[in-house]
Amino acid sequence: MKKYFIKQQYEITSLDNKYKLMMETLNNKKKCINDVLDQINTINTNIENIDLDNTTQTYDLNKITYKAELLDKLYILKKEYELLKTDYNKLDYYNNTGDLILLYYDIRNNTTNYNKEKKNILDFMALNESDSNNKSDNKYLLLEKYCNRIEGIRLVHDEGFNRVNICDKCSIETVLDISESAYICPCCGHSESIIIDEDRQIKEYSPYKRLNHFREWLNQFQAKQTPDIPECVFIDIVKELNKNRITDLSILNRKNMKIILKKLQYNIYYEHIAYIINKLNNLPAPKITRDMEKIFISMFIQIQEPWDLYKPIGRKNFLSYSYVLYKLCELLELDHLLDCFTLLKDPDKIMENDLIWYKICKHLNWQYISSYK
Repeated sequence: MKKYFIKQQYEITSLDNKYKLMMETLNNKKKCINDVLDQINTINTNIENIDLDNTTQTYDLNKITYKAELLDKLYILKKEYELLKTDYNKLDYYNNTGDLILLYYDIRNNTTNYNKEKKNILDFMALNESDSNNKSDNKYLLLEKYCNRIEGIRLVHDEGFNRVNICDKCSIETVLDISESAYICPCCGHSESIIIDEDRQIKEYSPYKRLNHFREWLNQFQAKQTPDIPECVFIDIVKELNKNRITDLSILNRKNMKIILKKLQYNIYYEHIAYIINKLNNLPAPKITRDMEKIFISMFIQIQEPWDLYKPIGRKNFLSYSYVLYKLCELLELDHLLDCFTLLKDPDKIMENDLIWYKICKHLNWQYISSYK
């Protein structure tokens, strides 16, 4: 008789799975808030109708009981609404876990590209010892950090290679399937998921932490950083300003400061222009609120997946951070910040970035704003 190996449905515990589950939960939470508001509005309408029907200024017993029930429900729903409104949201989630999520998908993409070079399963498992010993940034440890931050728990590290697992149905030893992260019964196909050390399956890597760099840009344009810029640089800048007869330092902006730095061959200080201007004129640098920073970070994290989908084949470098911030400011209608960021000079490069950005916006259902408006 032919045996059909039916694999039981199970949840593979991974950071990817937990991320998708959290997104589903937070999206459902938004729906719950709307449902609670609808119920509150309905109850308020019913109470108003009861009051309008009270032409004799007296209530019968049924109306009194019904109104009391409505008021009780209204009280509970308002409390529930306040809890939902102040509870964990997407911005908090991305702020707490964004670095781990980006790093996880960076590793997974690198792992996928690496595996394509392998010819068979033996090649796949034959990793260097140094790769296996890389304990600082592997996917298991990222999952462990994630669980610690979000769920407040620590995972027990269990590679599972030396354990004997018996199928409850067939009473025979199950087989460890590394690719499925599960023990599978060779007889009935029943499977039991586990967490294994995933650094056995990945290549040594040096991921470029985009989120950290993005946060640096947010800090730089607000002059939050205190870079070590020699005094001679400021002296040379002041001399150049005097040559150009610029005495009103309040008119200094990114454009004219960049021209001065370029002329003085101080290109390395471009990223600190906001700080330099602030030190020269003592005027406050542009600022955004903490909540707005969270929105920027949330949007930046969201564009990572479509970027990987639509980036040109063979391209490794991310979009210009100045370009991305410019586009995000456009979407958020923060036009007063647009002067803090510049688009690329080369029209061909702007067009290339715009094509990618168009696909990203379409993927995320965002409004697309062309750079050639």
